[in-house]
Amino acid sequence: MIFLAAVSFVEVLQWIGYIVVALLCLMVMIVVHEAGHYAAGKLFHFTILEYSIGFGPKIFQKVNKETGEKFSLRWIPLGGYCQFKGEDEDDAEDPGAFNSKPAWQRIIVLFSGAFMNFLTAIIFVSIFFSVFGEFVPKVYVTYDYVDSAYTQQLQKDDVIMQIDGKYVYSLSNPARMKDMLKDKEDVVVTIVRNGEYQDLNIHLAEYDGDLIQPDGETKHMHGVGLGVSVTYEQVKIPFFKSIGHSFVFAGEEVALIFRTFGSIFTGAAKVSENMGGTITAISVLSQLASNGFMAVMYGFCVLSVSIGIMNLLPFPALDGCRIIFCIVEWIRRKPNNRKIEAIINLAGLVVLVLLAVTLDLVHFLG
Repeated sequence: MIFLAAVSFVEVLQWIGYIVVALLCLMVMIVVHEAGHYAAGKLFHFTILEYSIGFGPKIFQKVNKETGEKFSLRWIPLGGYCQFKGEDEDDAEDPGAFNSKPAWQRIIVLFSGAFMNFLTAIIFVSIFFSVFGEFVPKVYVTYDYVDSAYTQQLQKDDVIMQIDGKYVYSLSNPARMKDMLKDKEDVVVTIVRNGEYQDLNIHLAEYDGDLIQPDGETKHMHGVGLGVSVTYEQVKIPFFKSIGHSFVFAGEEVALIFRTFGSIFTGAAKVSENMGGTITAISVLSQLASNGFMAVMYGFCVLSVSIGIMNLLPFPALDGCRIIFCIVEWIRRKPNNRKIEAIINLAGLVVLVLLAVTLDLVHFLG
């Protein structure tokens, strides 16, 4: 019993550690987001009242004697904010107040938070691909073509990097290679063979053969395509190539987010399986932390992109909605009604909090 209690206690400590790692990752994403607003605000000389990490009572606060800006650390590590003077009202006496600035400058300041999330994701994904590598298909069985006019050019242990110049990564879309071959007859396949890159012109022909599975059973393979079975392994990508690759990866994640939204609205996907609030994000990051640093880094990159996208949605209280208000003001060439803006954003904030709580409950109970 003592041994079992000790094991359970160690497991509890491990999961506490995973949760701490998850909270740190989430806080870094939020700090980066708010740092984007802060940096753009400083660039255009906005009057900044406070830059806070976390919500609730203060743990620590430092006041800049020259500017009066407050830098705060607060108890609840589930968010943060960069507070500008005059965000919800007009302040004609202070040219640095938020609504005293031109609409285009406010748009840049509001967009900069999401931009920093995207930039952080690009940097970390580039490091991920160059240090750990991307999961790409590796040939482990080849099959002969039915028509003798076509010769199997791929060999065992060939690593398939690109098809028609596009990377065949699998981290965000395991079925990517299959999708890239769909409705095609001839493709250029870029492989790595014995450490060297080669381009092969391959006709997608009918193939036939047997596959010996791990359990020893033989499976008959027949179809039209490259004529291979593959496994997936991590291949390191040169850093400068990985930068370009990371943009494609981020784009895929953005597309995946919108496809998920579409699937939920059409009923093809369950809300409980695909959406959640802050607690769900922490739970996912905690589970990734239990699988090691590489998994945490991947989760960090994906959530950074997600936070950037979510903040640009045109929903009240989010940056996307406030950007729309600025665009409307820019087009009308006169100030909006600040009281109405404030009411809309406050109502949106309440809805967002309730939605986050509801999504967490649905995710864990659904």
